[in-house]
Amino acid sequence: MTSRSRFSNFTASLETYALILCMISVAGAFLFPDALTATIKPLIINVLAVLGGPFFLLVNFLLIGVIVLAFSPLGQRKIGGEHAKVEFSNFGWLSMLFAAGMGSGLVFWGVAEPAMHVLQPPLKQSLYPDRQAAALAITLVNWGAHAWALYAVFGLVLGGLSHNSGKAGDISAPVLSLTRSFFNRAEQLKLKFLIQLLAILAIFFGVVGTIANSTLLLSKGIELKLDVHRPWLVGLIIIVLLAVLYSLSARLGLKKGVQTLSQFNVFLAFFILVWLMTMVPLQPIIDVAISGSQYYIHLLVTGTWQFSSQLNAPSWANSWTYNYYFWWLAWGPFVGVFLAKISQGRPVWQYIVGVVIVPTCVTILWFSVFSGSAIAWDSGHNSGIMAAIKVDYTQGLFVFFKQLGWQGGVLIWASLLLLLIFVATSVDSAILVIRNLAGAKSSHCLSLYTWSFVLALSSWVLLLQNNELLNRSLAVIGALPFLFIFILQLIGFVKEFMAELQE
Repeated sequence: MTSRSRFSNFTASLETYALILCMISVAGAFLFPDALTATIKPLIINVLAVLGGPFFLLVNFLLIGVIVLAFSPLGQRKIGGEHAKVEFSNFGWLSMLFAAGMGSGLVFWGVAEPAMHVLQPPLKQSLYPDRQAAALAITLVNWGAHAWALYAVFGLVLGGLSHNSGKAGDISAPVLSLTRSFFNRAEQLKLKFLIQLLAILAIFFGVVGTIANSTLLLSKGIELKLDVHRPWLVGLIIIVLLAVLYSLSARLGLKKGVQTLSQFNVFLAFFILVWLMTMVPLQPIIDVAISGSQYYIHLLVTGTWQFSSQLNAPSWANSWTYNYYFWWLAWGPFVGVFLAKISQGRPVWQYIVGVVIVPTCVTILWFSVFSGSAIAWDSGHNSGIMAAIKVDYTQGLFVFFKQLGWQGGVLIWASLLLLLIFVATSVDSAILVIRNLAGAKSSHCLSLYTWSFVLALSSWVLLLQNNELLNRSLAVIGALPFLFIFILQLIGFVKEFMAELQE
């Protein structure tokens, strides 16, 4: 049997193996939920206690690296090579990368996370005396430049920046380039199969956790707005609606599906942001944005390099910051491949500005407006927003909007629609990448609908557990084995890049 036929067999069976493993995981979560919860969460926390700090430092270096790269002569090189052409407009490109990256998370945590950190400050008050500014700063460490730098590196590694590392979007190419002298052709095909399988599993678990978490928030909003008290039924309806939406978008492809939904959502997010700012005092938002950004810059420059010393309890990072970063790692394979596809033809400096700087600025603005206005409103009106978040943080956004009369009611429905579409645009992008990694042809609808169904079913099983931390822990499970693949990708990419420069 030739290498080419072996590769065809591997490719043909990859999707089957991946689907079987994903379905086994779903069955385990459904049949043994308590055992899963009792086993996974402490396991993840223990693993993160060992790997979280070193990985956090690695992402620190990657953030510095992409900024230096943007200002270096290499910043003029095009993603995908000198002959690559830009396919999408700037607005379409920015809309898609933001929607795929973490748009749904900002809606979920926009009010809740900074408020939770105000109630229980993770940063030492002796170092960061302004409680609300410190809460915003630590939230930005979790959601800001570091996360987007990690995505940017995935895109650079997979974007054809190195001409010898393989075609754009080939997730195994940098590793195969690194190991070419150690393995023969047949062994490299097996390694390629393993890398693609681990990437699919990482994407699957990361996306399922996001669907489940977002559905929790959507369910809570609908329950509060319509006074419905059947969360499992509401959640099932939402997941079915999501599945229809992201299946249709994935079926239509990048331009007609993903790009259209992403652009609509950016307009909707801007509408919600501006409308909210016309209804609340602006001074508290400006104050927290400035002071929180100052603390955030301090953390970027010094604090994140000695992160444990900045925290009241260093173990806090295992459940929050490190947990988030491994979730971003789980999303890295699909966001990286997606960025590589939609960024072809753009100079590296523009790519880094678009993928790191612009989303970080939007993240600062979003958290400042939502958390700053909600906390100030609660302080001035004694409206119970913080008390509600203390009991159930998924209520915070809706309890806040309910204080704003009929306009708040409109904002609740607009936010639910925003979250729904953000999730759909993330999942449709993930399905496109999963099917690409699995070697499925774009014309094979059965493959698309199968993945859509498995993702929806898995999300509903998780939703029944009603456990946000479990959802995050499952996302991390997919990322842990892929960490080693990611390190090999970085080494292989740097090796090929240095070889090109020497030539």
